[in-house]
Amino acid sequence: MRLFYAVNFNDNVKKALCDNLNEIQKYTVRGGFTEKNNFHITLVFVGECDPNKLDSLKKVIDNTIKKINPEPIKAVIDGLGTFSRPGDELLWAGVKIGPENIAMLNKINKTITEELAYMGIYINDGNKKFTPHVTIARKVEFRQITSKEINRIKFNPIDFTIDSLTLMESVQEIKSFGDRRYTKIVYKPIYEVKF
Repeated sequence: MRLFYAVNFNDNVKKALCDNLNEIQKYTVRGGFTEKNNFHITLVFVGECDPNKLDSLKKVIDNTIKKINPEPIKAVIDGLGTFSRPGDELLWAGVKIGPENIAMLNKINKTITEELAYMGIYINDGNKKFTPHVTIARKVEFRQITSKEINRIKFNPIDFTIDSLTLMESVQEIKSFGDRRYTKIVYKPIYEVKF
């Protein structure tokens, strides 16, 4: 099982992201665009896990909420940015949160990582700073603009509330289109706890 911890969105937020995606696609030649049901904010990527550890991995969420006792966090998805890697330009939408709430989200991220370490699962994040974002597209190629000019793309801000933590599974599904077969990545919620 390929697993990660995330903030999952309700259908209204996912629809608003799709509406923005329609505008974004006018400025691109190609890209692996995120499908509606796959939009989320990754908190901690775990990777391949033994299915026998699933109950313990669910308890990580319970323990995190118990330790921190978070309040719902008001946030806004707004503005676009890119991460560049060799052969891959990743387009993301930023998540704007007040300073006190970003501290809470960082605390959630850190606590999940610590809980996993207690289980013997060590996250190798290279001590990267946690930057909440929503992946819009991978391997994106822009038309008429460069990645440094993406602020020219109109993005309607989306207000939402972070009020739950979700353990998600990344599953590869084989799909057919006529006589062609292709692999599609689907993110499935396994366990979600509201706070």
